[in-house]
Amino acid sequence: MTNIIVKISERGVGILSYIFPFIEVSYYFGSKVFLSTENISLKYFYVRYIDKLANLYATNTYLIFALMVGIFLICSRGSLPLTKFVRFNVIQAILVNIICSCIGSIFAFLPLILRESVIGILLANFIYLGVIGLIIYASFMITFGRYPKIPVLSEAAKLQVQRGYSD
Repeated sequence: MTNIIVKISERGVGILSYIFPFIEVSYYFGSKVFLSTENISLKYFYVRYIDKLANLYATNTYLIFALMVGIFLICSRGSLPLTKFVRFNVIQAILVNIICSCIGSIFAFLPLILRESVIGILLANFIYLGVIGLIIYASFMITFGRYPKIPVLSEAAKLQVQRGYSD
């Protein structure tokens, strides 16, 4: 019974850690994706749920960043007795978040005519849906107890987890 609870909790923590990239990508691209559609239900869903998360992130950016850095340090150093599986997935989620932040910042500095054009909306949709697809893939793999393989990021997360045990 205890073994089942441990498996469920470690998988739950692994999946829950992907809230960081979800909020990040929603902050930068959510409004462009959801509000540029003609579907009233999608607009309502965005305003009712996702926009509230994005606003929470916008008002507490530094607090969330500090929390994320703290979690990253705990997982990479192995300060808490977490399994390698949990540490790997948390670190990988934070690395995905960093990539989302970089892409969002670059997108914000694109010329206005490019951002607001059809190309900009398509690019925002591609990035948003790509990250959501990545989160779904990772959550699916974690649910079955497997390590999600994301090029470059998985290797970086694996190195961080191994480094924590050698200290």
